[in-house]
Amino acid sequence: MNSNMNIPGLKDVNIEKIEEVGERTALHVSLPRKPHKCPACGAMTTKIHDYRIQKIKHLKWFERLTVLFYKRRRYACSCGKRFSRHPLRG
Repeated sequence: MNSNMNIPGLKDVNIEKIEEVGERTALHVSLPRKPHKCPACGAMTTKIHDYRIQKIKHLKWFERLTVLFYKRRRYACSCGKRFSRHPLRG
């Protein structure tokens, strides 16, 4: 299930999966891929090094506690630096 939804506090998030876990809702989300600036050399890169799953507590959504599982993308620059973007910023 890939869909775009407006969730309070998040913008342009790709919802990959929604699960009901006990009394909580678990959303598996990612952000669209785009070039990012290397914090070491300032060059733009789109090369992906790997992905990490980050668990983020979120506010109630439809009166249920919500947990986000964010698929955090880590980039690799040609200078050798590996970095990830902040989960909820550009």
